[in-house]
Amino acid sequence: MKGILKTRLIHWKKHWFSLLIWLLFPLIATVGITSVTNIIQDDTKVPVGLTLEEQTNAAMELYHKIKETPFIRVFELDEDEALYKLKKHDLDSVFIIKDGYEEELRNGNRNQLVTSYRSDLSFAYTPVKEMIISYVQQETGRSKAAYVVQELTKRYPTNKQFSWNQIEKKSKEIQNDKNLLNTAFSFSNTPIREHNETQLFSIWGLWAVFSILSTLLLFDWVIKEKRASVIQRFPFLRVSIKHYMLGNILLYGCLLFFIDLVTLCVVNMMFDVSKHIWSVVSFRILITIAAYIIANRCKQTFLFYTLSFAITLLIAISSGAILPTTGITERWPWMGSLNPIQPFLAGQFTNPWLFIVILVSILGYIRKEKINA
Repeated sequence: MKGILKTRLIHWKKHWFSLLIWLLFPLIATVGITSVTNIIQDDTKVPVGLTLEEQTNAAMELYHKIKETPFIRVFELDEDEALYKLKKHDLDSVFIIKDGYEEELRNGNRNQLVTSYRSDLSFAYTPVKEMIISYVQQETGRSKAAYVVQELTKRYPTNKQFSWNQIEKKSKEIQNDKNLLNTAFSFSNTPIREHNETQLFSIWGLWAVFSILSTLLLFDWVIKEKRASVIQRFPFLRVSIKHYMLGNILLYGCLLFFIDLVTLCVVNMMFDVSKHIWSVVSFRILITIAAYIIANRCKQTFLFYTLSFAITLLIAISSGAILPTTGITERWPWMGSLNPIQPFLAGQFTNPWLFIVILVSILGYIRKEKINA
């Protein structure tokens, strides 16, 4: 094993640049594509101008609720600047939280609390307006509940007296703790999706696809070192070709797994998306052994490169990691279940394909041993 390591280090030293590129390719491609798509998603948000004529708690709470809406990009401006940008069509619509908003809200008044403006090109004015109205009605409903509680305490004497702030705080606690309303809509005979995906692409799906491609291309050494000019030297060496191949597979597997650990840390820090390490280990063993089996069956590097890109493209399309596969999986359900990266995306520790490639490699090893015997 020591001699195999020295030989491989000499090879890596000579081709260090290409080795480094393919080792880091999955991480760089995943981070780059995810970052770009996040920027694009931010740029496609609806630009909305918001003017605050008072800085009360109720007004600031409404402002933060509007700002946290996923499809809105809020610009806090004064009224004149906001209307000027609206005329230039830099903003889709403008909303002004009027002075006296909190006082009117506590008095139970629902009218003239927020003033809105739109232009002829305002395409998202209606949904944004309805969303803001729902927030205001939520607060007015809370105010009405506070009035009812205070009236009941006056009508029915009790030792406990509740202030407005206490009632409002309790109402918010109940709203946060209890799911008061959860409605999911769907068409007939279609599954209901309870959670929306915030990412345009699956981060670990992208990484899995790029890892398959990079691992396949890294294993072109199997074809190059099985040539007749290289094979003729093994009878004069201490190590057999079988042990030479196994040793190199182990070296490449350890090197790739180290890069996988770095990827786990980087992705978790940048995007707060974690993955269980044993799921990564299982997937790494799978694609490493599979890459060796495919490379071992090819005699020409050009054919191997073509086959590598074809396999990666097929897996990427059928997995749904890059493109949606709703229509494909409905027509051919077996494509999703047979995809080798589906167990990895589901977070499973075991992968049926892992047992298949291990079995194929064992059978190939036994078969060669019988031929050599």
